[in-house]
Amino acid sequence: MPPPAYSSRALAMDSVLLRGLDTGRIDGPAFFTRLFARVPCERLLRFLDGATGPAEEFSIGLRTPVPAMLARRPKSPTPPAPPPGTAPGGPR
Repeated sequence: MPPPAYSSRALAMDSVLLRGLDTGRIDGPAFFTRLFARVPCERLLRFLDGATGPAEEFSIGLRTPVPAMLARRPKSPTPPAPPPGTAPGGPR
């Protein structure tokens, strides 16, 4: 089986951004305009190609609307387990 195309860190960052865009907490055109104005194009291309490390990604992240991004952390991909003795749809 081939390795995953993207790291879990990259998938988490994508999820945070997409959720912010989907909920309207982040204005897409303004976000990308500011990002491309504040971050050198070569760095953004490395980031998009998955060729950056955590320090460089953190540096790029500081040029994003951090409060809106943090307010929209992705929800857990799996629901919590029901309490012992209960069925998934509720108590028996």
